Amino acid sequence: MAARIDLRSLSHARGNAAPKVLGAVVVLAALGAGAWYFFLRTPGVVIPEVAPPPTETGQTTPGVGPVIVTPDPATLDKLNTLTVDQLFKEARTALNEQRLVSPPGNNALEFYLKILEKEPTNSGAQDALRELFTFAASAAEQDINARNIDNANRVIELLTKADPNNYTLTILRSKLDAQRKIVERETAQAAAAEEAARRRAAEPAATAAAPATGAGTTASPDTAGTAPAASSSAGSRPATPAAPDTAAPAPAVAAPVAAAPVGESRDAVLVKSVPPQYPNAALRRRQEGWVQVEFTVTSSGSVANARVLDADPPRTFDRAALDAVQRWSFNPAMRNGAAVEATIRRRIEFKM
Repeated sequence: MAARIDLRSLSHARGNAAPKVLGAVVVLAALGAGAWYFFLRTPGVVIPEVAPPPTETGQTTPGVGPVIVTPDPATLDKLNTLTVDQLFKEARTALNEQRLVSPPGNNALEFYLKILEKEPTNSGAQDALRELFTFAASAAEQDINARNIDNANRVIELLTKADPNNYTLTILRSKLDAQRKIVERETAQAAAAEEAARRRAAEPAATAAAPATGAGTTASPDTAGTAPAASSSAGSRPATPAAPDTAAPAPAVAAPVAAAPVGESRDAVLVKSVPPQYPNAALRRRQEGWVQVEFTVTSSGSVANARVLDADPPRTFDRAALDAVQRWSFNPAMRNGAAVEATIRRRIEFKM
């Protein structure tokens, strides 16, 4: 009887302990899963809320010439040798230190792009690049406004690798081309002004030297004194006044002909872009596509005569594209200082 009581007690004790052991196992498993998710999951990107992005290496201030940024070869070598995990770690550090797009080879944008080079389907890097795109585009626009053409072009090329069909790139390239033409024109004007100043500085010396040469030829006392004595000789009379006649043209210096002023000539520049409204029907179907439009930029900078040249799929995004284009505004094209109309073609991408 005692033996049976002991067995029942032991069985009862085991029965009471089993749920506790099972609960402990579940808790440990949950803690382990949480630790795995926190430490080993594919890291995303958290962009610190800063507005606007800080001035970075290679940027300049308005009115200062562009600074050419050259990547450090040692930094690029290091970038190529890092593993995916190391690249994620470097990217997080770069974000915390606000190195979004600069310096070259040591910024968050390039770290995430390098991850995609190694693993093209890495969703963590893809998500990070989508979130980083807007901030990087803003940094590129700041470089354009500061006339840092080289660094702006570098950032735009990196963004093209991240999302080649993003319509923001079309706007950035348009602004970059316009700024580049302005810089080239101002450089040419400065060179012409410098050349004109050099020629003006050389003119007084040439003018002063010419009369001195003429005076030495005509001012001959001996010749002037012998002219009356030789008046009786018919053969010598023409020879005496020959010296002044020969020397007379010497002081004449051809004055430079001033070039006729030429007004400014440039293409139309987009100054206000309104993004298209995604059609609800396409949104429900999760449908993407593009529309090629052509329109006229009037002499006042407004858009007229907008029409669709091509689209894929047809007639799905046409109206949204035309509505957006008609609300754009431009600085009109200029020919010899006068505003003129210009015809422009643009491809508008519709992506989810």
